[in-house]
Amino acid sequence: MPLPVLSQEIRRQIRRFGPSMGRRPGIDILRGAIGAGLAIFLVTFVVDTLPHSRQAGIYLVSSFASTAVLLFVLPNSPLAQPWASMMGMLISAVVPILVLQMIPPPYADGLAVAAAIATMMAARALHPPAAGIALLVVLEHEAGRHLGLEFAIFPIATLTGVLIVFAMIYNRLFGISYPTRPLSSTSDQNMRTRGPARTLSQRDLADLLVEFNHSANLAPADLARLMAAAEHRAAEALLAGTRVRDIMTHNPVTVTPEAPLSEIVRKMTTLNVHTLPVVDSLGYYLGLVDQHDALDELFKEFDLLRRPFRFRAAPPEAEARAIFHTEVQTVEGDTPVGTLLERLARREARVVPVTEAGHLKGILTRTDIMTLLLKHSPAAPHDDAIRDAPAIDTAPSEPNEAPPQAPEPEPRQTEI
Repeated sequence: MPLPVLSQEIRRQIRRFGPSMGRRPGIDILRGAIGAGLAIFLVTFVVDTLPHSRQAGIYLVSSFASTAVLLFVLPNSPLAQPWASMMGMLISAVVPILVLQMIPPPYADGLAVAAAIATMMAARALHPPAAGIALLVVLEHEAGRHLGLEFAIFPIATLTGVLIVFAMIYNRLFGISYPTRPLSSTSDQNMRTRGPARTLSQRDLADLLVEFNHSANLAPADLARLMAAAEHRAAEALLAGTRVRDIMTHNPVTVTPEAPLSEIVRKMTTLNVHTLPVVDSLGYYLGLVDQHDALDELFKEFDLLRRPFRFRAAPPEAEARAIFHTEVQTVEGDTPVGTLLERLARREARVVPVTEAGHLKGILTRTDIMTLLLKHSPAAPHDDAIRDAPAIDTAPSEPNEAPPQAPEPEPRQTEI
């Protein structure tokens, strides 16, 4: 009889017992494993070269292997930092000695471990391998070998220091910063200005880690880097998955090639835009009229009118065909927005015309992209609020998507 099909909820609960750590690259696995192995070989060599080390009670403890895992496999963890490693091992070697002076075994076993953990956490020096040292001291006492404070100095503190120094050298060879860099360094400040942590201090980030019970798993500086990288990846994914037609300004205000300069300037002033597309009577895109070119032509005409001695009539008013640009490349509506970021980042690139079979369908502006990013930001208002809010121009320096049906003032007459 076939087993009944497990429900989705049961399968989800079963998956919780599977691996939760992401896959590590092969070179990363070898780097950590080889580093930990070399570190244990080094401390073993130190102990073996000391004369009469066994008779003096100088020997290795299994906690050194666990410490090596943190120092070489997880060097960014707060549990692996020098303060946590050194002070955690020292505390766990000293606390059980004090406990044994008041409480005998076997009651001292659990109490020594609990007291060592509490002291490490109070000193912000939590180091999980060190808890094994606390239990080792009690077990050695039960076996008739009473360890004193000299055991905490050597081999515990001394060999832990050897591991830390070797970890600093080894990790540096692979470009890994150990100990971890504080958030106040220049490179981290640059990272903060690009990420969501740009307004958070190191204290704010530390409080956030404590709130979510991750202060022992992640350093504040690493949290800032992680948040910045996550925001960068999210923006890349958003822009790569968004098509131009989804956010472009549809049916923009346009002018014809025959449009006089006065009409062009009036539309730019009324709509508070810097660029107008030029289309023919059938809606085919021809080019763009820029505000700078329109003003230059307007100043030329004003200059002619201001001349005191004119013996002939002023030239006719310039039209759009004389000043519009044709070198601006058009894109189609299915173009990913992310491919146009570099183009719109240029100072002279104000808009990107969007066409279909030569017909103008819309324009993409920097404001359109900013609106997309703000809509998906954590501080974005509710969708209903966005839908009900009146349309306003949030970037006067960019082309606006003012509706073509908006009433326009009467054209001003120009005396010639």
